[in-house]
Amino acid sequence: MLHLLLGCLFSATALAQPTTIRHLKGPPITADALTAGLARVFDSAHVAGLSVLVLAGSEVAYEHYFGTKDSRTHQPLDAETISYAASLTKPVTAYIFLRLVEQHVFALDTPVYRYLRHPIADYPKWQDLARDPAFRRITPRMLLSHSSGLPVLRDMYGPRLATIAPPGTQFFYSNEGFNLLGAVMEERTGLPLQTLAEREVFGPLHMNHTGFVWQARFAGNHAVGHDAAGTAIGYQLRISARGAGSMVTTPRDYAAFVQHVMARQGLSRKLYRQYFGRQISVTSQRGWGPRRDSLARQPDPQRKAWGLGWGLFRSPYGPAFWHGGHATGWQNLCVCYPRQKYTIILLSNSDNFERAADRVLRLCSGDTAALLEWSSFYDAATATDSAPVSIGK
Repeated sequence: MLHLLLGCLFSATALAQPTTIRHLKGPPITADALTAGLARVFDSAHVAGLSVLVLAGSEVAYEHYFGTKDSRTHQPLDAETISYAASLTKPVTAYIFLRLVEQHVFALDTPVYRYLRHPIADYPKWQDLARDPAFRRITPRMLLSHSSGLPVLRDMYGPRLATIAPPGTQFFYSNEGFNLLGAVMEERTGLPLQTLAEREVFGPLHMNHTGFVWQARFAGNHAVGHDAAGTAIGYQLRISARGAGSMVTTPRDYAAFVQHVMARQGLSRKLYRQYFGRQISVTSQRGWGPRRDSLARQPDPQRKAWGLGWGLFRSPYGPAFWHGGHATGWQNLCVCYPRQKYTIILLSNSDNFERAADRVLRLCSGDTAALLEWSSFYDAATATDSAPVSIGK
């Protein structure tokens, strides 16, 4: 029934938006005032395109699309424009894995090597791990919480993929870890990650504009990434799924997923306590960029941590969870306040969005408690989630 209601909700969004939007802090704001304020930020930051969706309770409180999906054609973004999700993929991958835990296919604390049919040395992409004794201690819980010790990308710490910290001891954000988990899911089930996603998430939630791999039906309405100068650099065309960040989606589809997990549907109470529970504290000065390996030794009033797929922090409005998505030409953000039943979803096809994210959040919610500084939104250089995969000019 919830899936049906979500489908009806998002099909009627354009007709049913409230005229005022409640804020977490301060008085409500009118939709017109919010649009005008966001337009000023959008223009001043030279963002190519920005999709904004705000959930308040069970309603889409606000939805608006600014700018173009392709600066060469000047076609405007709309509700069905496909955008690259980048690392907004990770919470979805984590949810799929927990669905498989629910079905007794996996256990969170069983070493991942036990789920492989062959020794890790037999898998060309992962064969370097055969030389690392720590690999045999890595569990799915560690991969989901970025505590496996695997690096963000394999070529950043040496010529071979290897752990950079003992498994289970420190937070190191890792695309490699999530990609390994996706490969293990495919190996164990015998199904492509795209098929698992369709079965466990996309189909039940009617996320018809979302995929872990590119679909021919997406070609009619897709966004193109843009660099800081506003030059179009192509769009993501992934032919193989990656658990860390191959997904494309729309704000409405991603909102359906967020509403589903906010309502704690599809998993047991026990697994939701794990999904949103503090698995490991975050002590790095930055999540990405040059300071990602600098461990903090100062008070942390936000109590930064990671659950099984989501980042966690303490906000003035209670516990919150969040995730970003960053790749060349694409910058995204999702911030959720469960006690307030309030969520902001921001998808941008521009390298200029992150520096304006605090102003966008302040306008949309009245709060800027999200971990933007830690996430390197204001730094000159950050590590991307992936190299761009572009077609067309």
